Amino acid sequence: MMTELDKLANIAVGMVEPLYEINIGYVARAMKNFGLKKLYIISPRCDVGAVALKYSAHAQDLLLGTFITKDLLQVINRYDLIVGTTGKVSMKRGPLRRFITPEELGDKLATCHLGKVLILLGREDIGLKNEELKLCDVVVSIPANPEYPIMNVSHAAAIIFYEIYKKISNYKGPKRDMPKREEIEVLLKYVRDTLRKKGKNKDKIKRAVLALKRILGSCKLSSSDVRLLIEIIKK
Repeated sequence: MMTELDKLANIAVGMVEPLYEINIGYVARAMKNFGLKKLYIISPRCDVGAVALKYSAHAQDLLLGTFITKDLLQVINRYDLIVGTTGKVSMKRGPLRRFITPEELGDKLATCHLGKVLILLGREDIGLKNEELKLCDVVVSIPANPEYPIMNVSHAAAIIFYEIYKKISNYKGPKRDMPKREEIEVLLKYVRDTLRKKGKNKDKIKRAVLALKRILGSCKLSSSDVRLLIEIIKK
C-alpha cells in the first residue's frame, strides 16, 4: 500500500542551466534526504559526471537516473503544477512577483492527493528569467536577511524539500484532488476569451491571466473547484 511519503515520488526537480557540478551533486543529495526521486537537468553549462557523483554521496543512484534535456517546455508539459523559485524579492508585487513561502507550498501539497509536480531551480548566477517565471503556476521565495537574501541553490532546495517533507509526513486531515494542467488551461482560456470579447487589450489580458494563474497556483483549490469555475465563466 502506498504511504503519503511514497507520493513524494510524484514531485520532480528541474535544474535550469546549472553552472557548477558540485551543486548538481548537492541537490541530488538533498532530494534523497527528503524522498524526492526524479531530477531533470535542463541545458547544463557544466559537465554532469564524476564531480557531481562525488558530492551526491549516497544519492548516486538518483543522479545516474537523471534526465538531461535542452527542452524546458517539454519537461513542463508533463506536470500538473509548476513551482518556480526565486531569491529576488521586489518591492513591486505585480502578478509575476506573487510569492509563497516553502512552508505555504508544503501546506498546499500536503492537503491534496498529489498530482505531478515540478519544482524548477534557477541558475546559480541569474536565477530563473522572467519568461520562465511566467510559465510557473506558483513561485516560492525563502524569507532571508534582506541585506543578502540570495542563497546557494542547493541550500535553498534543501529548505524547500524539507518543508514539503515535513508537511506531507505530518498532515492527517482531509485531502482534495489536485487540479490537472488541462483543467487549469481550459479555465485560463475561457478567461482570456471573455476578456478579449470585452475589448481588453493584449497587455491587460496577459497581466490578468498571469495574475489569475498565480492566484490559482497559491490557493488550495480542488479539481472540482476548477471545473465549477469553468462552468460559471462559460455561462
